[in-house]
Amino acid sequence: MKRRELREHAFKLIFSGHDGVLPEEGVAFYLADNEIKGKDAKELTEKVNLVFSNLTKVDETIATHVKGYAFDRISKVSLAVLRLAVAEMLFDDSVPDGVAVSEAMAIAETFEDEKSKTFVNGVLGAVSRGKE
Repeated sequence: MKRRELREHAFKLIFSGHDGVLPEEGVAFYLADNEIKGKDAKELTEKVNLVFSNLTKVDETIATHVKGYAFDRISKVSLAVLRLAVAEMLFDDSVPDGVAVSEAMAIAETFEDEKSKTFVNGVLGAVSRGKE
């Protein structure tokens, strides 16, 4: 499975989490339903777990870098995209910030609109600059 496809599956699982919780059986069902097995299943599960196991820090980071916009007003789609990218930026050294941002923008553009893509880019740019 290509990296972008893996991220899109991770996005969908993160999006489906309720109040920041995704039951383990939800991941297992998703993997079976989409016939994702082996290495791909392992990588996808790890990526989703990276987000949910660090959700407090991820959400705090997003909230800190959202300027003039209340965290609770972020659309569920944009929030799922941001959570995935910020988790990669903060906790996955194998993913360069530029790749996380680029992939997040592609997902935002696919599942929402141009305005969301711009919003996601702005927040992630601020997160990346804040790490330096």
